Amino acid sequence: MTTSRKPGEEVRTEAQGLADKIGAPLLPRESFSLAKMFEMSGSGEAIIVGPGGARWQDAGGKEFFFHPNMAAVRVKELSRGGTDALVEAAGIQSGDRVLDCTLGLGSDAIVAAHVVGETGKVTGLESQPVIAALVAHGLTTYRSDSPRLKRAMRRVRVHCADYREVLSSCPDDAYDIVFFDPMFRYTVSRSSGVQALKTLANPAPLGPSSVAEAKRVARRRVILKERKMSGEFERLGFRVVKEASNHAFGVLDCGR
Repeated sequence: MTTSRKPGEEVRTEAQGLADKIGAPLLPRESFSLAKMFEMSGSGEAIIVGPGGARWQDAGGKEFFFHPNMAAVRVKELSRGGTDALVEAAGIQSGDRVLDCTLGLGSDAIVAAHVVGETGKVTGLESQPVIAALVAHGLTTYRSDSPRLKRAMRRVRVHCADYREVLSSCPDDAYDIVFFDPMFRYTVSRSSGVQALKTLANPAPLGPSSVAEAKRVARRRVILKERKMSGEFERLGFRVVKEASNHAFGVLDCGR
């Protein structure tokens, strides 16, 4: 963990807070290049905090940082009375309790938080500490000109936890919707952020026991986002209800 060169007091404080949260040492940047920082620390990766936010970077140049990405467009579309594939597939409503088991960049959680509103609840689980810390930090600090987007981001509650452990500890019907978006085995996006996310993310596939737990925990519906031809919907017993350009949504109705 380090900062940009010549950091102000606000950046230093922000960096120290993130370092404490992750449990990583905060190394003074001084005038060193990032390559020199890697050499001196003996590490091949770092989190750098600067005036524009925080990012993870490795010695090969891959970067990961929070950005609302398509969530901004999707929230804008919904606010104009438009539709959203996830919202339609999941049947998310105002006041719902939503559990996103695989938070990643947080785009779907932001959209869900916009729909559930002030009376609802969106919890995002992320098992990888770096992703969880940077996304949680970004959700609370990202500057946006859209009050709707900002309110939605601030409503998402992030927990660094493995969904398998969380689901097994939840009571029946703890949430209305439980959502899974595991890392696709094959990504088509050439975005550097998506590729870095794949490097950092937990590659473990979703298992039948987790699906069974999710069905117990969800009062109305369990959702899976995957590639239609991946075979995962059939393997795990989901019914495909919505298709997008490069993925689809499958559901399990809980009927409670």
